[in-house]
Amino acid sequence: MIILGDISGIQNYVFDVAEEGGGQAQRLRARSFFVQLLAETAALRLVRALKWPLDAIRLSGAGKFLLRGSNTPEVEKWLAGEQQWIDEWLLRETRAELRLSIAWADSGSETASYREAQRRLQRSKAKPWAPVPQDGWNPSRLLLAPLDAPCDLCRHAPAIEPERDRESGQVRQVCRGCARNREIGRRLPQSRWLVICDRAESEEFFGFGVDIATEDRPAIGRETVAVANFRNPEERPSWCPPERFLKRRLMAHVPTDQQGTPVWFTELARDARGDQLLAVLKADADSLGVRFEQLLNTNGLDAMQSLGDRLDAFFAGRLRQELANQVGRWQSIYTIFAGGDDLVMVGPWNVIVDFASTMRQWFAEEFREHGLTLSAGLELMKPKRPIKPAVERAELLLNEAKDSGKDRLAAFGQVWQWTDHAAIITAAGQLVEWANAGEIQRGWLHTLLELALARHGDKPEPLATARLAYHVDRNWKKGTPARRWADRLINDFDDREQIQVRYLPAIVRYALTATRTRAEED
Repeated sequence: MIILGDISGIQNYVFDVAEEGGGQAQRLRARSFFVQLLAETAALRLVRALKWPLDAIRLSGAGKFLLRGSNTPEVEKWLAGEQQWIDEWLLRETRAELRLSIAWADSGSETASYREAQRRLQRSKAKPWAPVPQDGWNPSRLLLAPLDAPCDLCRHAPAIEPERDRESGQVRQVCRGCARNREIGRRLPQSRWLVICDRAESEEFFGFGVDIATEDRPAIGRETVAVANFRNPEERPSWCPPERFLKRRLMAHVPTDQQGTPVWFTELARDARGDQLLAVLKADADSLGVRFEQLLNTNGLDAMQSLGDRLDAFFAGRLRQELANQVGRWQSIYTIFAGGDDLVMVGPWNVIVDFASTMRQWFAEEFREHGLTLSAGLELMKPKRPIKPAVERAELLLNEAKDSGKDRLAAFGQVWQWTDHAAIITAAGQLVEWANAGEIQRGWLHTLLELALARHGDKPEPLATARLAYHVDRNWKKGTPARRWADRLINDFDDREQIQVRYLPAIVRYALTATRTRAEED
């Protein structure tokens, strides 16, 4: 028998975080972790109800899980009851912002069961939330408790406790969820273990108690259901019984200062080149469903699960190790989410630009045998602005990259193949060096951008090439490397197939961002 679970509404929930009150990074981290815990504890709740062993959880990540076990006459009744209980919990705790759909099938073979469960899952996700069937239609069940004094941050729940802004010192009244998220986000970087118990003494998830432990050896007993190792997910400690150990990659990378304190977005932006901006990177594997279907047809469910686990190991495992490498250059990148087959990361804009290309190279090397490619969207944002709009724009750019042929990056107003990335960024870096050295004026970059858009925009202007030649002859000093580059650009300016012509707008936008001064920002 195959059981599938899928949490909907993740992106809206995770990124619906106000910048007011500070701690945006902490709350993002906590909300992402919250969704992971929901998937884990929902899967645990189901295997416990069915009396299946812990290893019945074959896959868990990115808000999804797959369970495999034996069928019994009471399974459907139990699962229907668990689905209703979970719906009630999510309505109460998240105001139905999150929803868990569950589907199951036992159609003879594992492959047939999986396909049927997938079909049922999609139908379940398309249905609206409904009250308990035996209760009939009761409109009062759709009414949430009155807010009275709403939380100053989320505005979704009643404010119950004060919280002081670290920067302004202003005291705000926040709800239990926002206070909890900030505390979890603060504790996560120092945590070592996730301990899930049958009794809820602190944080409660679907009836389980969840403890984020920082000590070397947390106390476990008969009530302990599962333990996960944050720092070394594959390494089971000797004090944890094998049947209670979860091999889950739950901890994301968090930049910290020398004292181990998490770095705020505003502090990260100070490390950016030129304009003190952050970049949001959203990426995922292309045509993964097609590859999964091929594996399912040829090698069965185990082969599909193996690829799924390898993808999760890459996004949630290897990338975290690379970011945490103390001698590497990626330590300033926040992992908001990475797992399954996709990621969302935030960091100094120029660091993210370089990381995107390096990460794609790692991905290509890891999954070349499966023919998988990666597309990404990159959006710039000010560190004091809410992240949600930037993530939404990054997703639009990701879709634009996929629609343009996949295996591409969309950034700085254009989309290009990864094979062209190095040439584009190298050209942009050269312009930055010349501008910083005084060999060219920064204002000339605006001229280049204007002429590039005029020559190859929606309404091409044939005279743009002559205008470029006049501008270069009048302003760019002869005999310099910058002038030689500009002369080549003039010669190629009508040929849009030339990389430095076709992508000149992105090249110049990068250079303008990298050379913007604090005075210009203000």
